[in-house]
Order: sequence, then structure tokens, then C-alpha cells
Amino acid sequence: MQLTAQDVCKRYGSTVALDHVPLVLRPGEVHALVGENGAGKSTLLKIAAGAEQLDSGALALDGVPYRPHSLREAQRLGVALVFQEVTINTSLTVAENIFIDRLRDFANGIGLVDARRLDARAQEILDSLDAGISVRQNLASLDLGKWKCIEIARALSYEPSVLLLDEATAFLNLQEVHAVLAAMDRLRRNGLTIGFVSHHLDEVLEVADRMSILKDGCYVGTFATGEVTIETIQSRMVGRELSASLYPARKAPAAAPVPLLSLEGVAAEPDFGPVSLTVSRGEVFGVGGLKGAGGECLLSLIVGDQAVTHGVMRLDGAPYRPRAPVDAWQAGIAYLPGDRTAEGLLLDFSVLDNLVLSAQPHHGPFFDRTAAMSLARRLMQQLRIKAATPWVRCGDLSGGNLQKVVLGKCLAPRPRLLLLDNPTRGVDVGARAEIYRVIRALADDGMAVLLLSQDLPELLGLSDRIVIMRRGSIAGLFLAETQPTEADVIRQMV
Repeated sequence: MQLTAQDVCKRYGSTVALDHVPLVLRPGEVHALVGENGAGKSTLLKIAAGAEQLDSGALALDGVPYRPHSLREAQRLGVALVFQEVTINTSLTVAENIFIDRLRDFANGIGLVDARRLDARAQEILDSLDAGISVRQNLASLDLGKWKCIEIARALSYEPSVLLLDEATAFLNLQEVHAVLAAMDRLRRNGLTIGFVSHHLDEVLEVADRMSILKDGCYVGTFATGEVTIETIQSRMVGRELSASLYPARKAPAAAPVPLLSLEGVAAEPDFGPVSLTVSRGEVFGVGGLKGAGGECLLSLIVGDQAVTHGVMRLDGAPYRPRAPVDAWQAGIAYLPGDRTAEGLLLDFSVLDNLVLSAQPHHGPFFDRTAAMSLARRLMQQLRIKAATPWVRCGDLSGGNLQKVVLGKCLAPRPRLLLLDNPTRGVDVGARAEIYRVIRALADDGMAVLLLSQDLPELLGLSDRIVIMRRGSIAGLFLAETQPTEADVIRQMV
């Protein structure tokens, strides 16, 4: 089934999200949409899937006019969308999440859900993705990448002719990405029409047949993937040539590093540690490894989400044992979580509300609105957050700007240690460069930064030192000056 869009326009107040944008998605093709955050990619997919309504323009399916007024109507007509943000309900089972709105289809003779039949069908779809997920697993035990695979399985459960994937690989590890890309290739060969948004251009070049580039809501052009290089795509996305390297130059390592955080034989249940390491002032300390290898647990221990069972943590030489995240924040440790919408932001609140959430200024017993506005404007300028005013609702921002707001919230209290969990997940190349610039400047000014990232170029490009976690322990250590390669790092991961 061919999905066609002609002259699609969409405005949100004074913001032009899409300005006369065309698109043609063909059967048996993967068509990528690329562009900076805010370029209009997600909006275009949502309009095609019935989640948003266009202001003007036209859509067609196989030449027949098509204007869905809801997700359900689009699904009925053969178009399914996987949203960028996570939409999993943890109070339900894996299978119930996949068939969330069609459980009655599995009712038995007395009106109860036939769990065996439901589980069997859900498992069949998951297995087709090679997701490595059992319907009997507890959702709370699965990470964000597995959740995203479940959402893709949910979209496939509608047996669509057109599948739209908005940043579907942003939360996945290397194996999961390869599994999803392989599944996309199988679906393409079976004649499915696939629209795919990704900020990882290497994925686009690997799996897409064609790509359309958007910039500031406008159509730049459509190209066969073999016709363009990554550098050409990036320059057309941002409207300028990017520097040869996204990563700012590092300062020479200090002759006598000043330790800020140290772990001495730290262990935790069920299978973390013992781990010993030191993070110094003025450095970006990278943590790599596959998901579940120990990096997430390390951050949880430092931020107080998980209890240390053995060993000692020290902060500025003093014993440090947080009982809850509030203890970490009060000790000068800020934490940027991996899931910005579930853990990092209040989407229905303004940019200002979110930015000052961790450092609310007061005049006596009263909230100081003037100081809050000054702080918010300073952070918006420092991080180049694109919002018309500080009072814009956070939920109306693009993914990259949402990520910058979370980072701004972390910087508001001027922490001495910044914990980052995949800080550029779902962020375009231009916004990545800005975030990298800020991280390097913070380290150069003396802040200690602990960076957990599954993005190997990011880990290698930003970090002064890197530890690789495997099965809850440190498997390797790399220094930036030794110029380790991705292959060097991967060898320690597996």
C-alpha cells in the first residue's frame, strides 16, 4: 500500500510545524525521515497515523483520499504508528500491552480472556522480531529497549500495510537495534510500506531505500540512500556544514587529578560488584557496556535508588551512602535519567517550571518568580533551548529540546557531580553537538561528569577515561590519550 502526502501544513499557535510538505512511502521500501529535532518528522508521522490532524494538504492510500481522525481509524485502514516516547502500562502483562485495546478478541465462551490464546499470539509476534522477550516476563524486570520492542510488536499486531516507526531504535542496545533492523528488512521484503525516523544516520544508510530530509518544517528533498553521504545529510539537515568532529577538544589531563567520588569494593544485590573506581573533578568519566551489564546499577547506587550491600562510597573524601535520590541531590549530585518523559520531566508544566524544579528560588518563604524567570532564561540561553517563551508547555517541545530542558534542570542547582544516562538518546546531530559542547565546558570548569552511554562514538568522543562493565564488574579501562577504537571497546563488552 502506497501512502502519499501532498502539501501538508500544520501549525501549533505561531509555530509552523509543517509547511507544504510532500511525502511518498512505497510498498516494499523503508523510507527514512531525517532532520533536526523540531523539523516536523514526528508531526508528519502522527498526521499519517491519525494522532494529529493536518491544517491543509491531502493524504492518500493507493490513490484513495485518506484522512484518519484517530489512531484507531488509521489502524483499521492499515496504518500503524510506534510513538517516540514510551507507552507501556506496567500494571498489565506483556501480552496485554500488545493487545491492549483488543482483549475482547480473545474472550472465551463465558466472556473471560483466554490467556493461553492471548499469550500464544503475542509470543508469535515477539518471536518474529527476534526480540528475546517472553510473554511470561514481568514488565518491571525489562528495560526500556525491551519495552520499545513490545511497542513495535503491538503495532505489528494490527497487521498493517503501512508501519510508521518514530525513533523506534532510540532506546535499544546494539543487539536489539540489529534485531529490529533485520525485522524491518524482512517486513520490507514481504511488501510492507515502512516509514522510519532515526537520528542515527548509520542506521538510515543501512536499512533505508530512500530518505526525505526536513528542516524547520520545510521539505528539503528526497534522495536514494546510495546517493548521499552522512556529511551531506547532516549539512542539509542543519543548513550549514558541521565541523569535522562533533566532540569538543579535551584539555590535557591534570598532572594530579582531584578525586570527587570514589567507590571501594562496592557491591549490591543481586549481582553487582565488587567495583572500585574514582571519578575526578574536571573529567568526563565514561561507562560502557551492554544493557544490564552494570552501568545502570552503578548510577542507581550513586543516586540512591538502590542500596549498597558491601563496600564504601566516598564524596570529597567523606563517607557517602544515600538512602534516596533526594540525598544525592542535596549532596550536590544531579542525575539525568534515561527516560526523560517518565522520570525527567513534567510534560504538562512549562519549561520554566521544569527548569527550576530542582532549584526553586525563594524570597523569604515565598517563591521568587523574578529570580525563577532569570534562572530559566539563563539556562535556555546556555543550552539553546528553542521555545518562544519560558511559559511554553514542555509537552509541546521537540525531543531534542525536551532533553535540553532535563539537562537544564540538572544544572540549575550547580552540582559538583553530574550523572548522565544516555544524554543524547533521540536527539539530532545539531542538538547533540550543543549538548556535547555544554558537557565539555562543565568538565573544563571543574565539574565531575559520569557518562553512561550505549552510543559508542559518543562514549569514545566525550570521555577522558572509560570503564567497560560486564556482568556487574569492570571488564576494562581505557584512557582517551590511548585512542581506543570501537572494536577495542566491544571486545571488552562481550
